[in-house]
Amino acid sequence: MSKQGRPNRKSSQTELSVLRMIQDSPAISRVELSDQSGLSSAAITGVIGALIRHGLLTEKRISGTAIGRKRVALKLHASLGCVIGIDLGTYNLRIVVTDLNGETLVSQSFKSEMSRGRELVLERCFTLAKQTLAEAGDGAGKLLGVGIAFSGVIDVHNGVILSYPRLGQVEQWRNIPLRNIAEREFGVPCMLEDSVRGVATSEKFMGRGQSLQDFVYVDVGVGIGASIFINGKIYRGHNGGAGEFGHMTVDENGPLCCCGSNGCLEAMASGSTIIEAARIAIQKGVASKISTKCDGNLGNITLEIISEAAEQNDSLAYRVLSDAATHIGFSCADLVNLLNPQAIVFGGALFRAAPDLLIEQIQRMVRQRAMEKMVNEVSLELSALSGDAGAYGMARLMAAHLIPSVYERVEDGSASRSN
Repeated sequence: MSKQGRPNRKSSQTELSVLRMIQDSPAISRVELSDQSGLSSAAITGVIGALIRHGLLTEKRISGTAIGRKRVALKLHASLGCVIGIDLGTYNLRIVVTDLNGETLVSQSFKSEMSRGRELVLERCFTLAKQTLAEAGDGAGKLLGVGIAFSGVIDVHNGVILSYPRLGQVEQWRNIPLRNIAEREFGVPCMLEDSVRGVATSEKFMGRGQSLQDFVYVDVGVGIGASIFINGKIYRGHNGGAGEFGHMTVDENGPLCCCGSNGCLEAMASGSTIIEAARIAIQKGVASKISTKCDGNLGNITLEIISEAAEQNDSLAYRVLSDAATHIGFSCADLVNLLNPQAIVFGGALFRAAPDLLIEQIQRMVRQRAMEKMVNEVSLELSALSGDAGAYGMARLMAAHLIPSVYERVEDGSASRSN
């Protein structure tokens, strides 16, 4: 500490660095912090002591597996405030309120009702987010930030939705500065991110990616997207556009994609494409259990219905799922050859509906098309996360973004009290 009570610049940087590590891994121990940071046990003890005095951390002894003293787990203080994570998707609107450790205070899911138009959709989204925050109660503390995931083409740096290539929605969502709109609405810092990266963030911190440094998360739902992790961090590319896996060309003579190109993977293998392929086949007279399961209303076909029919040996259901898996597998072989990842993790509505059939077919295609050395080193895994993973990912991204300002606010307060 200086005479004014404020840490010097070097100690401030060290404290902030340690605080980031704890936010990344809530319940981390001092021994683990020492190993990760390279600081001595004595230095870590001093830093932790200062952060606890600032009111930034709490510690709790928890039972361990080894005989001896209980392990001391460190977390950010719950009183620091909370964040809202929002995933505004084509069909579902998911909202969570968490503390800065990522612990759930409230979680809710609604229909996004995109057909109502952009203005009404956003108004309803913000209203429901505020209601969800209110349900968290006074124990949530002050709202510090809002993270929003959106299923479109995003300019992350400027917080703008560049486009939303969905039928009937293109013009309404073109060049929308959603981050600024949300900041005016909530009066706190906001961030905007691609929905797949939101889900992938949860995968990294809560799912299969926890033990991985170099992996690709592939999400297949209404559309298809991917998020690439290199050295444990999201790779965004030169201007933030990396991960448009759904717009790799599978067949240059294939169907027109919503992006304007022909034969994109998304146009050949997305959830929407699978449902439409089944619907068209039935309309042409193909007999299928799918028709019975949706009570003859082809507008009610879902991925779950198709998957259930495939499990009952329905040939049409099996074929449309198998065709999609083949296209995804071929494209994943290219990912394996290009990036040599530790793993590819598959998630999204399609893989929640029909995991076993899809992953087996994809594995065959990757083994068939990728180089032998790469295939022997890559693991193909299914995500175990639920549909609200995108909202949780955005809450975590927002919380991580806020750590420096939270630290500075407490540090400034400490200096003022010392003076």
